[in-house]
Amino acid sequence: MMNPSRSDAVTGADIVVGIIAVIGLLIVVHYLLGSPMTANHDEGIIPDAIQASADALISDGDVYGFADNGGPYEGITVADGPTSPETMGAVSLSLRLMEGETGGVDMENADVRISAEEHIEGLRYSANMPLQRPNWTVASRTHVTAGDQADNDLIIEPGEIFTILVYPSEGLPPDTAFSIQVQTGKGEPYTITRKVPGSIKPVMDLNAL
Repeated sequence: MMNPSRSDAVTGADIVVGIIAVIGLLIVVHYLLGSPMTANHDEGIIPDAIQASADALISDGDVYGFADNGGPYEGITVADGPTSPETMGAVSLSLRLMEGETGGVDMENADVRISAEEHIEGLRYSANMPLQRPNWTVASRTHVTAGDQADNDLIIEPGEIFTILVYPSEGLPPDTAFSIQVQTGKGEPYTITRKVPGSIKPVMDLNAL
């Protein structure tokens, strides 16, 4: 009778080693991407890096307000509708990550709110043009490094600057204090507080007050 050689046989030890290798691979995938066995991939270091908290955001440059005259604002065409030129109808602000942040802030599902005189209004992101109110959109993407370009996605990554346009349902009267909050995932929301100028102009630097 011929004895099978070692190279032709599958032993119990081989099976154990194979099982250990598969388990090890699943652990690595879970660590990086979250559970591969469910639809919930919100765990793991890669989603954590993308879904950074909004408290990683800071302003880059001035905040501008625009008279409610129907636009365009920051190059964004807005839908036809009632206007009130004696009020401030839109606000633009530029956002980037704090120095040292290596992850990214996903803005697609960001909860953007504008509050004034005890009234809070939530706005959703919209890529549809002309822009309807109440919504917000990304007016432009730039990069802090000359010659570099921002990706054409909705994740603010290191070095990228997103200028967003906030377009509430109605204009804010002169001398009204207001706040804009941006909440994305975990952590504290990014918040700015400004005041509508006493005299409404087509474009207003809200940092100059």
